[in-house]
Amino acid sequence: MRDFDAIWAAVTEHAGQTFRTVSRLPFHYTVDGNRLLTDRTHHRIHRSQLKAALLLWPVAGPGALNNVVRGPSYLYALLADRRIMPDA
Repeated sequence: MRDFDAIWAAVTEHAGQTFRTVSRLPFHYTVDGNRLLTDRTHHRIHRSQLKAALLLWPVAGPGALNNVVRGPSYLYALLADRRIMPDA
């Protein structure tokens, strides 16, 4: 498994930047302790959800994460982005 702490550090470092979902919808997020808060939803996504998605990575798309995590579109977008995972 990839180094989750390094990935979380990258998520924290890039907070506020523009990311895009698979359908190209732009979003931003902030990090509040152990949670991500996106500007496109009111759901808070706990860092444990990112870890759960990472355990399944790689996946074909966010649909593969639907029944596993909250906010699959956002988590997929983050994990597929080279700013978060350079070897994605």
